[in-house]
Amino acid sequence: MLRMVLLYILSVLLAWMVGTASFSLAHTAAYRYPRQKKLLKEHFCCDECGTKLRALETVPVCSFLALRGRCRYCGERLSRRELFNELAGGVLALLLFFRFGNADTVAGPFQMSGALDIILHMSLMRLLTLLLLAVFFCLMDLVLLVDLDTMEIPNYFVILVLFAGVVSWFVLPGISILEHLIGGLCVSLPMLLLILAIPGSFGGGDMKLSAAVGLFLGWKLTVTGFLLGLLFGGLYGIYLLASKKKGKKEHFSFGPFLCTGYMLAVLCGMDIIGAYMKLFAMIRG
Repeated sequence: MLRMVLLYILSVLLAWMVGTASFSLAHTAAYRYPRQKKLLKEHFCCDECGTKLRALETVPVCSFLALRGRCRYCGERLSRRELFNELAGGVLALLLFFRFGNADTVAGPFQMSGALDIILHMSLMRLLTLLLLAVFFCLMDLVLLVDLDTMEIPNYFVILVLFAGVVSWFVLPGISILEHLIGGLCVSLPMLLLILAIPGSFGGGDMKLSAAVGLFLGWKLTVTGFLLGLLFGGLYGIYLLASKKKGKKEHFSFGPFLCTGYMLAVLCGMDIIGAYMKLFAMIRG
């Protein structure tokens, strides 16, 4: 019994650590990208004073709490956004672990499994599925942060998502190759037509990202994620107009809303589709 409890605690801690560490790395990469700094060839340092940080001062979440949110060398406030990003990474990693650790398909209804069931029934394919989904979420976080800061989705990041999409054909259970291929066109092609008909309606990076994500998720989850992103982006646009922070002809980054929608689609997209179908059937009578 004690051994099972220890396995439970260790598995949860491992998932949390992987999530916070990967999102912390994504935040660092997003910060360094517009400044043309190498991710792995330069030491971690304070953004304000440039002092090289020790290993213990770069531990996600823990170092922020230990330092009380300030650099120990210059006293400047540490990035709150980085802290929230790391916390989001930990929460999402736990959701992925409990959601897909004991699932036979990624295109099924939302159902959380117990950690002990996950450990007892873990297989190589399920482990690869979890790792690939974690990589996908990390890439979505990277694109989200870079687009938020620069209003640009670099082709290099799209290529990484595209590569993950090709790998998903052989790793993600429950989605056929045909669904993956249709997913690559079902959102990106209409977006391309809109861009040609109404210049500025979407960014080219949004279109290319949706094509790569479609190859990863398949058409059902891709359409669901896009509609969620459109909903969130529309609400944000209404807020900007109502608060007069943006004019009618001004643009804002749509990529963060797309990435959020696609991550939510992975977690509960099929439930959203099921709820919509039930509502549609009720309306039809």
